Amino acid sequence: MARLAGVSVPTASRALNGGVRGKDSGSPELRLRVLDAADALGYAVNPAAQTTKGGRARTVALLVSDIEDFGSATIISGVMHAAEKRGVSVAVRTTLDDPLREIKLLSALRGERHRAVVIATARTTDAHREQALEAQLRTLDEHGTRVVIVGDSDLDFPAVTVDNHESSRLLADALARSGKRRFAILAAPPIEITSRDRVHGFLQGLAEHDIAVPESNVVHQAFSRDGGYAAIDELGDRIRELDVIAAMSDAMAVGAIARLRELGIESPRDLEVTGFDHVPMLGDVLPRFSTVEVPLEAFGEAALSLALDEGLSDPSARIALYGTPIVHGEPIVR
Repeated sequence: MARLAGVSVPTASRALNGGVRGKDSGSPELRLRVLDAADALGYAVNPAAQTTKGGRARTVALLVSDIEDFGSATIISGVMHAAEKRGVSVAVRTTLDDPLREIKLLSALRGERHRAVVIATARTTDAHREQALEAQLRTLDEHGTRVVIVGDSDLDFPAVTVDNHESSRLLADALARSGKRRFAILAAPPIEITSRDRVHGFLQGLAEHDIAVPESNVVHQAFSRDGGYAAIDELGDRIRELDVIAAMSDAMAVGAIARLRELGIESPRDLEVTGFDHVPMLGDVLPRFSTVEVPLEAFGEAALSLALDEGLSDPSARIALYGTPIVHGEPIVR
């Protein structure tokens, strides 16, 4: 095949199997010659043989909490696009937000010998849970699997972060400037770091306008559509006193809007519900919906850069991404 393409054997191998830069290895013209020669000879890459030869599969593992969650689905898409560019495959595992399942999955991954593991599950302030996770990740790292964390945490691995606190503060600030004064907040359980940072930022943004949110109006439920639905019932009659229900995820916002509609309350006509993440379909249905656009797909490229690209494996490496608050359909320019 190399002879037919007019290149050396190592060059043909890099073009087919991907070097450090995956599908960007070699010039486009060279790769095309090699691929045409492979097609002519009926050659196909054998991933199992690659693993046997190099001791590590041309795959990365991605852990998410729930594959049906919009945020997780978008991160998966981003990781897959970034992996395809680098000539590697993605193995997705779901933890269902179960810490024991998370540990078992990571233990099993050791035998699969992936090049990298990307952790995009919810990080918490539960010290025991995080220590158990770190021990598993440390073992993977010591055996040659690069580890990347998506989101804020105290774990000493390369990470991709987003400014949840500041984005949420800016959203609250804009809502207060629009005349809103009476708020409730729908959040995940307090141990979840992402939700906690968003709540703190939102409360700070309101405090800068001398607006306080009663503790009873900060409702903690599952970080999901069902959690948002249940939170409305927990607020009870206090709903009638509110201007805004600020959900700390768009999934929670969807559940809240659905339950409000069952109660005869339309959003935003009767009561504004806001979100965080920016689910495109919500913007289509509610053109003046307020949320924060998080570059979820960009997490994939950033995470794979840290995981696979040369020179970015330092444990202190961080790639910081930024959210864009969208208020009544209009993005806020920082």
